[in-house]
Amino acid sequence: MLPFRLFSKFGSFFTLVSVLALLFACTTTKKERTYSANELLQQGKRLAKEKETEEAKAKIQLLLEDYPDSKERTAATMLLADLHYSGEEYEEAKFHYQKFIELYPAHQFVDRAHFYKAKSSFKLTDLASRDLTPVHSALEGFERFVQDFPQSSYLKQAKAKITQCLDILAQNMFEIGKFYYRTGSYQAAILRLKRLKVEYPKHSYILEAEFLLGESYYHEQNFSEATAYYKTVIKNSPRSEFAKEARLRLKAMR
Repeated sequence: MLPFRLFSKFGSFFTLVSVLALLFACTTTKKERTYSANELLQQGKRLAKEKETEEAKAKIQLLLEDYPDSKERTAATMLLADLHYSGEEYEEAKFHYQKFIELYPAHQFVDRAHFYKAKSSFKLTDLASRDLTPVHSALEGFERFVQDFPQSSYLKQAKAKITQCLDILAQNMFEIGKFYYRTGSYQAAILRLKRLKVEYPKHSYILEAEFLLGESYYHEQNFSEATAYYKTVIKNSPRSEFAKEARLRLKAMR
């Protein structure tokens, strides 16, 4: 009988321990969710203001997971995107701005989400890289923004960003054309520089591009085309160094 009694005592003991552990687990679970959606949002905002970015993201993520239908979700979604943007996590920022756009397409701040999504693409631009995909993506986003939100407070900034994107694309095209010219690939240089004139006619590199077109045609011994471009350079900027060089070329061809 003794072994049976011992077993009963130990069995009761383990049962008691299991019950207490379960109660403790339930109590712990409840304690982890003591903050309301509004409290989590305010904590996230405070931490963001204090530059405690990771802690702020954790609070906002908890809000989104625990209170998916709360009214605070709108502000939390935008704040999470902003936190990624300020942390230079631009791919993540784009994702969350897009999520805001999809969830709240008629929200009063949806223009802000569109603007910063495009700005995130622009921030991904690596000027040392030949991959201009982020620039094209940003340009498309800013141009769509200007079209869709003509009354937005971000309109002026968006237009400035469009100019920056066009400058980057134009400069890239010009540098490629100039490279072809320097390496003696004059036909390739002509094609690239002519395309520059068509696509970016008001860009600051146009004067030099016209001079290099004249030079490229000169080296190709197409003197009539060379003459036309030299005269254009002189007409458009008579006091420039390029005009001075163009006059010397014209004098030499007489």
